Amino acid sequence: MKYNEFIELMEEIAPTEAYKEIDNSGPQIVSGAEDVRTVLVCLEINMDVLKEAEEKGADMIVTHHPLIFTPEQCIDYSDFPGRYIHECVRKGISVYSAHLSFDFADKGNNTYLAYLLGLTYVEPGSLEDEYRGFFEKPMRFGEAVRHVEEALDLPENYVRCVDGGKEEIRTVGICTGAGGGCIPKAVKHGCDLFVTGDLKLHEAQYAKACGLSVIDAGHYGTEKIFVENMAHQIYAKAADKGLDIDVIMAEANTNPYTL
Repeated sequence: MKYNEFIELMEEIAPTEAYKEIDNSGPQIVSGAEDVRTVLVCLEINMDVLKEAEEKGADMIVTHHPLIFTPEQCIDYSDFPGRYIHECVRKGISVYSAHLSFDFADKGNNTYLAYLLGLTYVEPGSLEDEYRGFFEKPMRFGEAVRHVEEALDLPENYVRCVDGGKEEIRTVGICTGAGGGCIPKAVKHGCDLFVTGDLKLHEAQYAKACGLSVIDAGHYGTEKIFVENMAHQIYAKAADKGLDIDVIMAEANTNPYTL
């Protein structure tokens, strides 16, 4: 597949135009190669990911979290992200990031989380508004916690929880990553439960005071699903176009926390 064809394919999966002023989705490192033959998909880049990419012959890495968030004034090999940028350039590996563009894409992170949780009648969200849907059958709070843990394949006791006190949970708001800012909207829209990551103390206090249950499954825990979702979409989109490409789901661990 030609490099330009790959960029066009990614724009079809996760259009970047609406987020150009506030995010850095799109090409991050361009190695100069005319063709993209093997793509490694990961949540974000670390040295283990770069080692895996080299071992598996990847010439393109697709991430969710951008390697470069803001303009770099100095590329310093001894610092982050300079070390990773240097390694990508040295190895001839290009990098493409689909961040906010994929969070809110038609088949992006939030839509996929809703699918994994088995939510029905899902209403799309935005930067300021949560996605929301419904459990087919109401659950008690403890049942909902176990359901989220199993749906996201999380270790036992990985999540942090706020019990809003409702006997049954049916309406569920979601926001992958750090979505605590959407809690007031989730309350306003009558959600019984909100699933997100990186919950702050004052956000948890507000939710509890309003009777909203919250499951904080972690930023990593709610977005590691990016890898399988994006990999499948790239492969399917390329196949539909008759384009030849190998797509690999990274096995390297990018969770910075020790369990």
